[in-house]
Amino acid sequence: MEKGAVAAQKMIVTGVRDGRPLLRFAATWYCTDVIDQDWDLRATGWQVVVDGDAPLDVDLRFAVPIERMGDASPGLTANRAVNAVRIVCAAPAGIQPTAALPQIIANLG
Repeated sequence: MEKGAVAAQKMIVTGVRDGRPLLRFAATWYCTDVIDQDWDLRATGWQVVVDGDAPLDVDLRFAVPIERMGDASPGLTANRAVNAVRIVCAAPAGIQPTAALPQIIANLG
Protein backbone atom coordinates (compact mmCIF):
# COMPACT_ATOMS: atom_id res chain seq x y z
CA MET A 1 0.00 0.00 0.00
CA GLU A 2 1.22 3.49 -0.75
CA LYS A 3 1.73 5.85 2.17
CA GLY A 4 -1.46 7.83 2.81
CA ALA A 5 -3.74 5.20 1.24
CA VAL A 6 -6.64 3.73 3.20
CA ALA A 7 -5.53 0.24 4.22
CA ALA A 8 -8.53 -0.60 6.41
CA GLN A 9 -11.87 0.75 7.55
CA LYS A 10 -14.25 -0.19 10.34
CA MET A 11 -17.95 0.56 10.58
CA ILE A 12 -19.90 -0.12 13.79
CA VAL A 13 -23.70 -0.07 13.99
CA THR A 14 -25.35 -0.42 17.40
CA GLY A 15 -28.96 -1.44 17.95
CA VAL A 16 -30.36 0.30 21.02
CA ARG A 17 -33.49 -0.69 22.94
CA ASP A 18 -34.86 1.28 25.86
CA GLY A 19 -31.72 3.42 25.82
CA ARG A 20 -29.24 0.56 26.19
CA PRO A 21 -27.10 -1.17 23.55
CA LEU A 22 -28.59 -4.53 22.65
CA LEU A 23 -26.80 -5.59 19.47
CA ARG A 24 -23.64 -4.42 17.74
CA PHE A 25 -22.51 -5.11 14.19
CA ALA A 26 -18.94 -4.25 13.24
CA ALA A 27 -17.62 -4.59 9.70
CA THR A 28 -13.87 -4.34 9.17
CA TRP A 29 -12.61 -4.22 5.60
CA TYR A 30 -8.88 -4.28 4.96
CA CYS A 31 -6.37 -4.60 2.14
CA THR A 32 -3.41 -5.32 4.42
CA ASP A 33 -2.99 -6.20 8.06
CA VAL A 34 -0.16 -3.67 8.40
CA ILE A 35 -2.21 -0.83 9.93
CA ASP A 36 -1.70 1.61 12.78
CA GLN A 37 -4.76 0.38 14.71
CA ASP A 38 -4.97 -2.52 17.16
CA TRP A 39 -7.82 -4.34 15.41
CA ASP A 40 -8.33 -8.09 15.66
CA LEU A 41 -7.92 -8.84 11.94
CA ARG A 42 -8.49 -12.46 11.03
CA ALA A 43 -7.22 -14.14 7.85
CA THR A 44 -10.51 -14.09 5.87
CA GLY A 45 -14.22 -14.43 6.36
CA TRP A 46 -16.55 -13.29 9.08
CA GLN A 47 -16.26 -13.43 12.85
CA VAL A 48 -19.38 -13.76 14.98
CA VAL A 49 -18.99 -12.90 18.66
CA VAL A 50 -21.77 -13.31 21.19
CA ASP A 51 -21.11 -11.77 24.59
CA GLY A 52 -23.96 -13.02 26.73
CA ASP A 53 -25.21 -15.95 28.77
CA ALA A 54 -23.82 -18.36 26.16
CA PRO A 55 -20.69 -16.59 24.85
CA LEU A 56 -19.43 -17.60 21.41
CA ASP A 57 -16.55 -16.64 19.14
CA VAL A 58 -17.04 -18.21 15.72
CA ASP A 59 -14.90 -17.78 12.60
CA LEU A 60 -16.60 -18.32 9.25
CA ARG A 61 -13.81 -18.74 6.73
CA PHE A 62 -14.07 -18.55 2.97
CA ALA A 63 -13.14 -21.83 1.31
CA VAL A 64 -11.20 -19.98 -1.37
CA PRO A 65 -7.42 -19.69 -1.67
CA ILE A 66 -6.23 -16.15 -0.89
CA GLU A 67 -5.05 -15.77 -4.50
CA ARG A 68 -8.70 -16.10 -5.67
CA MET A 69 -10.31 -13.82 -3.05
CA GLY A 70 -10.44 -10.89 -5.48
CA ASP A 71 -12.51 -13.00 -7.87
CA ALA A 72 -14.75 -14.66 -5.27
CA SER A 73 -15.43 -11.99 -2.65
CA PRO A 74 -17.64 -9.62 -4.73
CA GLY A 75 -20.28 -12.36 -4.86
CA LEU A 76 -20.16 -12.60 -1.06
CA THR A 77 -20.45 -8.88 -0.38
CA ALA A 78 -22.44 -7.32 -3.23
CA ASN A 79 -25.73 -9.16 -2.72
CA ARG A 80 -27.29 -6.65 -0.29
CA ALA A 81 -26.44 -3.66 -2.48
CA VAL A 82 -27.71 -5.35 -5.65
CA ASN A 83 -30.98 -6.35 -3.96
CA ALA A 84 -31.43 -2.77 -2.66
CA VAL A 85 -31.68 -1.26 -6.16
CA ARG A 86 -35.44 -1.77 -6.64
CA ILE A 87 -36.18 -0.55 -3.07
CA VAL A 88 -34.12 2.60 -3.49
CA CYS A 89 -35.68 3.33 -6.90
CA ALA A 90 -39.20 2.93 -5.45
CA ALA A 91 -38.51 5.12 -2.38
CA PRO A 92 -39.74 8.72 -2.14
CA ALA A 93 -37.27 11.39 -3.25
CA GLY A 94 -34.83 12.73 -0.66
CA ILE A 95 -32.93 11.20 2.21
CA GLN A 96 -34.87 8.40 3.88
CA PRO A 97 -34.03 6.85 7.25
CA THR A 98 -33.36 3.13 7.10
CA ALA A 99 -36.42 2.44 9.26
CA ALA A 100 -38.66 4.02 6.60
CA LEU A 101 -37.56 1.52 3.94
CA PRO A 102 -38.51 -2.16 3.72
CA GLN A 103 -35.97 -4.81 4.65
CA ILE A 104 -33.61 -5.78 1.86
CA ILE A 105 -34.22 -9.47 1.24
CA ALA A 106 -32.68 -11.38 -1.64
CA ASN A 107 -35.01 -12.38 -4.44
CA LEU A 108 -33.63 -15.73 -5.48
CA GLY A 109 -36.48 -16.67 -7.79
